[in-house]
Parts: sequence; structure tokens; C-alpha cells
Amino acid sequence: MCNGIASILAGFISFGVAHTNAKAHPRQWQWYMMIISILSVIVSILYFWRMPDNPATARFLSEQEKIDVVKRIRINQNGIEAKVWKRYQFIEALTDPKTWLFALFAAVANLQGGLGIVFGLIIKDFGFNTLETTLLGMPVGAAMVIAIIIGTILIRYFPNSRCLLGIIGFIPCSICCFLLMYLPWENKAGLLVAFYLCATNGLGFIMILSLVAVVFSGHTKKMTCNAIFLIGYSLGQMLCTQFWKQKYRPRNMVPWTIQLCTYASDIILISIIWWYLASENKRRDAEKLASGEEYPEFGYIEHTQEDGSIVKLKVPIQFLDITDKENRAFRYPL
Repeated sequence: MCNGIASILAGFISFGVAHTNAKAHPRQWQWYMMIISILSVIVSILYFWRMPDNPATARFLSEQEKIDVVKRIRINQNGIEAKVWKRYQFIEALTDPKTWLFALFAAVANLQGGLGIVFGLIIKDFGFNTLETTLLGMPVGAAMVIAIIIGTILIRYFPNSRCLLGIIGFIPCSICCFLLMYLPWENKAGLLVAFYLCATNGLGFIMILSLVAVVFSGHTKKMTCNAIFLIGYSLGQMLCTQFWKQKYRPRNMVPWTIQLCTYASDIILISIIWWYLASENKRRDAEKLASGEEYPEFGYIEHTQEDGSIVKLKVPIQFLDITDKENRAFRYPL
């Protein structure tokens, strides 16, 4: 959602900068970069100062609230952050199919990122001047914000529906690709609306990004999977502008066809992830039913005392640094 808000704010800044003297120093683009850079530094300082790295260090929470936040993991079985690298968890992350499915999704989904770079050129090709293009780019951010807000409201009332909402998020932009390719070029309003609705892909991406945060357990495994996901994300971002070329303008038939393929691929990948997680949940339920045994409620951790002696402490299993495969009580959110 912050991407959408940033697009709106950037539109206002660009519109203001566009009214400065184009021949004066600093140049218009230099004014824009200075303003954005100063704002980025201010926000980063505030973020560093106020954002905790885990609930235990959150200064804005009372002691009881910190305890309540930690207790929430009893429900999702995600475990407590333990900043100790464990080799077996690293290997498990590399051999877990979920890791690579999410990484592939990240790479494909971010091939769509080129829209965020060339959207000004696309709108200008519809027949608008530079100032009009600057203002008309802001509804893209608004569409993304609205789509994500609707998605977060729905996920609150239907908590096990991330995959479904992710698929729904990629359907409107798939339809819009057809509209942008085949609507009459004179229908500027229709082309603009279709272009704006492409921003609903933000809902699909956010839903799967939130899923990545909860389907992996174990600190080392989670960090490894997050890193691989970001590698896929970065690859997609590196390649996303390579097919938006001058020779395809103004209809951009080839780029829009590639965009459509990425949306369709995202829907397929989300469906596969959904099926895989649901199948694993069913397998674990059947395994528990067949064994007739309850899952263990407690585990043990080793603690070194001041005198050097090692004692074992009994703790709820939800608080252990174990992976989702080790914890048989773990059920994957969908």
C-alpha cells in the first residue's frame, strides 16, 4: 500500500517541480531528486528510531502487551526469533519446494514492475501533455491503495483466504491487458481506466508476500527463505523494463502480451502453492488421526547458567526454534 501512497505523493511533487523554470539550475529533475532524497533520509531516521526489531523491544508496548503479542504465536506455531544460525534449517530451506515456488512467484510477479517505470510514457502516448500525464499518473497509486485496503478488510473476516484473494487480485489486470491491446485508440477514457486497474496486481502480490511470512518456521529457515524470495524479487526487477521498447509504442502489443502472461503465470503459481499447502495440511491431519496421539505440548531448551552448568528448561513447543516440518502441529495458512 505504501507504494501506492508514494505514487500519489510523487505525482504531486512532480507536478510542482514541473512548474519551475526548466532552464534554471538546479534543473527540474535535480529538484525532484533532492526533495525525494531528503524525504527518504527523514523517513529512514524515523524508522530506525521508532521501529523495533521484535515485540520484546517495542517501546510503544506495555509489558503486558509484549507478553500478549508473544503469546499469539501459540496459534500460528511460528516460534520465537532466535538469532542462532542452524545448518540443518538452512539445508531444509533449500530442499523445501515451497521456497522455490515462492521465489519463482516473486520473479514472475516483479516482471510487472516495468509499469511503474514507464507508466508516464504509456499515459503520454494516449495523447496527453507532460503536466496532464503527471496528474493522470496519480490514480494508479490510488487504485493500488484501494485494492489493498479491500483485501486487508476481507482477510480479516476470511482469515484463511490469502491464496484466493491473491488470485482475485490478478484477474482484473489480466482483463485490462486485453482492453489495452484491443480497445480503439480513440477511446482514451477506456484505455486510462484499464491502465489504472492494472494496479490491482498489488493486492495479489501483497497477499502472497504475507503468506511467505507465516508458512515458514524456524529462524534460520525463515531468513533463508526470505533471502531466496528477495533474490527472485530482484531478478524480476532487473528484467522488468527490458521489453518496454520504443519500437513497440504506442500500442505496446508485445509488452502487454508479456504482462498478460505474467499475470496468468502468477495465478497458476498461486494455485499450485494453495494446493501444496492444503495437501500438506490434510496429510498431517490424516497422520494425526491414524496415530491416535496428541501432539506434545512442551519441549526443552538448554540454558547455560553463570557457573557454566547446563540445565534443560521446559517450554511450550510453540516457543521453540524449530521448523514447520519438525513441528507436526504446524498447519499452513492458506
